[in-house]
Amino acid sequence: MKTDIPRESIMIVDDEPENLNVLSKMLGRQGWNIRVFPRGDLALHSAYSNPPDLVLMDVIMPEVDGYRACQGFKNNDTLKDIPVIFLSALSGLQDKERAFAAGGADYITKPFYEAEVLARVRVQLELRRQRLFLENLVLRRTAELMEAHRRLRIWDDAKNQWLNLLSHEMRTPLTGIIGITELLFHSLPPESDIHDLRRDYDLSRHRITKLIDDALVLTEIDVTSKKFAVSRVPWADICAQLRKTAAEELPHTDIRWLSDGPDASVAVEVESDLLQRAFFDLITTAAHCTLNGETVSVKSSSDGLWLRVAISTNGQSLPLSDMDTFFEVCGQRTLLKGGGDFGLAPALAKRIISLFEGECSVRNGESGGIVIEIKLPISGAEA
Repeated sequence: MKTDIPRESIMIVDDEPENLNVLSKMLGRQGWNIRVFPRGDLALHSAYSNPPDLVLMDVIMPEVDGYRACQGFKNNDTLKDIPVIFLSALSGLQDKERAFAAGGADYITKPFYEAEVLARVRVQLELRRQRLFLENLVLRRTAELMEAHRRLRIWDDAKNQWLNLLSHEMRTPLTGIIGITELLFHSLPPESDIHDLRRDYDLSRHRITKLIDDALVLTEIDVTSKKFAVSRVPWADICAQLRKTAAEELPHTDIRWLSDGPDASVAVEVESDLLQRAFFDLITTAAHCTLNGETVSVKSSSDGLWLRVAISTNGQSLPLSDMDTFFEVCGQRTLLKGGGDFGLAPALAKRIISLFEGECSVRNGESGGIVIEIKLPISGAEA
């Protein structure tokens, strides 16, 4: 007996004792465990409690023929992946088609030859081994990923709780500091030189409060929560709200909303409040890159698949060395009037847009300034 071949179990089903005897000896000499059955129903009943690795199935048998027996294997979740090789004296094309339709993996016509039977059996057993190996590999990798996700979720929740606590706790003393500083400025005589520090104070106050607000948004976004409701929102509604918010929050910035945008039917699958925040942060970022007399333009278009929005300025261009850090946390300083950095705004905005399968990039304009480009899939468009 050969010892280098795994002792897989092979079930032979044939109502002819001579065929059972010949096949069992032929396959048994190769070291496989052989089980023989004269009827398909008996083989199927035995397989329920002790599944084989391969079945050699005759077609013409009493009571339950090979086709029905094979279908019984394929209709059972435990047995459906076991390969079935049909052996039959029927050699017509229709007979073979019926065998494969019933779930057969191969078909050998009688009279059969030992070399052919052994070759086809080995092929099917090797395919089964490879499939089982891949299935087990997928199960192991899935389990590893689930465990990694579990650990990551625990760590992520801990970081979110800490950031949330830190942001809230910072807000309380910061409110006191800002209030006291405001009182001190108001108590100064009009001719005091300290009033010259007011602009730097206002910039610093705005920056730190914006950082706290952005950190809170990062900790509060939970894409697995029922509160994270993605719905179909018309772009016209989002754009109208953006114009209103910009007019209130950026009254001194010249923002031009170009009229050749997509038609009113264009909509996107998003969480409306989050997307509006992302767009407003990008508009605000562009506004910080303009000086007096410079403008910010917002232009949208669509091609049936994508909504494209370009937020552009007509002032300074972006040095190539800083292009890659534009969307990093506090990664850009060169264009800000008054110094400082972008904080979390562009980094947060890009990540929000990515949540909705969108893309965000930045480049220099052809005639100066920068262009922030956003691309979102249109709701209902085929991928």
